[in-house]
Amino acid sequence: MSAVTADRPRYATPTRVDVTDCRTDRLPDRVRANRVDGSEVHLERRGGRTFLVTRPNE
Repeated sequence: MSAVTADRPRYATPTRVDVTDCRTDRLPDRVRANRVDGSEVHLERRGGRTFLVTRPNE
């Protein structure tokens, strides 16, 4: 039995990762870890929290 892991996550729907307590110098690493090829990644504030949002392109 073998397991194959992708080097990037694959999401079919927008994802939202809480980065409120993440240091600003670590945000680029979080973007790279959560980015889908060709996707749009941005920060979003909601209710006092900060989220890294990934929206895959169709």
